Amino acid sequence: MHTITRIVLFTCCLLLATLAAPPSLTYADHHKGGKNFFGKHHSGEEHANFGRLPGGEHDEGNETTGQIVAWSLAVANLTVVFSLLIKAVRRFAPVSQDFKNSMMQFNNFQKRHLMVLHCALNPLILGVAIVHWALSRCKATALPEWGLLVMSIIVVFGIVLKFELCPKGLLRTVYKIHTRPVLPLLFPTILLIGHLLID
Repeated sequence: MHTITRIVLFTCCLLLATLAAPPSLTYADHHKGGKNFFGKHHSGEEHANFGRLPGGEHDEGNETTGQIVAWSLAVANLTVVFSLLIKAVRRFAPVSQDFKNSMMQFNNFQKRHLMVLHCALNPLILGVAIVHWALSRCKATALPEWGLLVMSIIVVFGIVLKFELCPKGLLRTVYKIHTRPVLPLLFPTILLIGHLLID
């Protein structure tokens, strides 16, 4: 089995194992009711200070940083969405060869102009995402942490590719992992499910 396929399957198995763990869901219910896993109540002051950074305001999950991360990710990765859609249409849609060529030209055009945003914004967004996690972290589920881990891997691999920080033989493997379509789908799915469990 191909190395990249093994990595993807391993990640999916870990995700499924996390989702299938009943204690996580049970703990999420207790967390909402102000109880810990053993049924003990937290004091209001302790709960209010949970996840707060020094000098910061805790706003029930710090929605501000979450919104910044979500919208910034949408802008920074618009080029990836365009590219995946165009490749899917060219491969599976019953369209003419001229239309496929036009779509390829548009894909090259949008990459030239949007890839700059993709490379520049994603490392900054990762920093804001870490701040958001620090302000909002909850023991109800580990899925947000998995999402942050996947995002970190994608961003670090992107930096490695951009500045060629490893030998060329390894660089090809990093490129294949970084550009796998499963990662852009896996990352938001993990975050969405994780946030739904917390909420």
